[in-house]
Amino acid sequence: MAETLAQGLAVACRERGVRRAFGVPGGASSLDVIDAFAAEGIDFVLTHGETSATLMAAVTAELGGAPGVVVTGVGPGAASAVNGIAYAALERAPVLLVTDALAEAAPGHHALHQRFDQRALFAPLVKGYARPEPGEGPGEVASLLDTAMAHPAGPVQLDLTSAAATAPATGTAALAVRKRSTATKAAKDFDLIALAEARGLLAQAQRPLIVAGMEARGRAASAALRVLVQSLGCPVMTTYKAKGAVADADPLVVGCFTGASADARCLDKADLLIFFGLDPVELLPGPWRFEGPILALAAHDGYDYPATPAAVLTGALDRSAVALMEGALPAGWSELEIAALRSRLRAGFAMTGLGQRTAEDVVSAVRHAAPARARLTVDSGAHMFSAMGLWQADEPNDVLKSNGLSTMGFALPAAIASALEEPTRPVIAMTGDGGLHMCLAELATAARLGCWIAVVVFNDSALSLIDIKQQRQQRESRGVRFGDMDHAQVAEGLGCRGWRVGATEPLTPALTEAFAHDGPVLVDVTVDPDAYNAQYESLRG
Repeated sequence: MAETLAQGLAVACRERGVRRAFGVPGGASSLDVIDAFAAEGIDFVLTHGETSATLMAAVTAELGGAPGVVVTGVGPGAASAVNGIAYAALERAPVLLVTDALAEAAPGHHALHQRFDQRALFAPLVKGYARPEPGEGPGEVASLLDTAMAHPAGPVQLDLTSAAATAPATGTAALAVRKRSTATKAAKDFDLIALAEARGLLAQAQRPLIVAGMEARGRAASAALRVLVQSLGCPVMTTYKAKGAVADADPLVVGCFTGASADARCLDKADLLIFFGLDPVELLPGPWRFEGPILALAAHDGYDYPATPAAVLTGALDRSAVALMEGALPAGWSELEIAALRSRLRAGFAMTGLGQRTAEDVVSAVRHAAPARARLTVDSGAHMFSAMGLWQADEPNDVLKSNGLSTMGFALPAAIASALEEPTRPVIAMTGDGGLHMCLAELATAARLGCWIAVVVFNDSALSLIDIKQQRQQRESRGVRFGDMDHAQVAEGLGCRGWRVGATEPLTPALTEAFAHDGPVLVDVTVDPDAYNAQYESLRG
């Protein structure tokens, strides 16, 4: 039996597979929690900011399957975690946020310092909340972890006072084995009417096209998707989150689907759209451009799709794929037609620089120089189009990107989380200079932990994606450009190796040397921002 609530929390986390927690501790319950974690063999990773810590926890959950855990101090520490919790909410990552909490003020005592309603702050984002009283058992804590893992996965918050963390606790935090309604539904036989409707739609279609989403990242779902695609001989597109669910090198893979104009144009020749594990949060806002019928295969129900599907088949995706394939005939697509779709989409990524290096050039050079099995993390910004469109993924999670939230400052924390989760796998973080500035101090975290990561900075001294939008609205350039910075020199000062490559200097020698290094490195590459405008117009105009 756990003696205190903090110990009960640590036991509950260990039983659910948690191996490390992230954060910046305060001076109250977070210290008790860290000590309890250590006693259960759970490492605490000190970061330089709570936003980065929460992103690391969320990515750890996405890669490892266990809940991510982040620990913060009271007040400003808790408030700084909001962006990371928003990521966990919109990208369906199970995260436990443990925030220091202040005890209720004694009558007659003035107590406003650092005090605000932390529950209200996170209420729109979290699935569950608990603030245990001193002496309460860890059962509520264990229930919170289960809530985070239940569909749709997401963040939960534990407001914990020092008195509650250290008081003798009652009960245990034994692992609860509960049958959830969604899991039970997946185990049952399919709704025969829904299955008949799904098969009927497929039988009537000559040119079905599959759009795979984040639910396709699981091992069984990805394997079933690959069999389905090959069996039907139809083209497939993946969301950013599902990139690699079918290997990009497969000739049936057209590219990434976001709902933007360029990839939506690939639907022109399709007469049936099959959503395979698509979560609507993955799509850009805007009018739905496909007028044909939709068949949705979903592991869970309750999704608000951009258009009402003609049929929905709910259950484990691998079983749905097998059931759908029974008696199905190959689609009417020719290899040339699918190749034309792929070429049409990839043509939009082409960039032309006026004698200077473009983002396309950088991605191509990094691809050729990268070590085997390198995972890619990608920040939001203008460079992401080239990175996501041109990088080749073989398996799910070969590429990590914030999609539902699309936050900047993601690539570096995600790379650190990946390196800790899979220490023998190299990681390359592609980030714009603006995104890097939001988490720059985490280079010191990577150096302290000896992470095998390479940060490639697309240096154009601007928030180029916002700059493009500003130009398209015929506004004067304001608030989007900043002075030149030598990020390589900064990296050296923070304990990493750094290289700086000018716009016309050879890039491959620096990449080769950087990738050969066994610790964290940064390559600062000057790129031409003027080349982004035509690319953006082609992809999203």
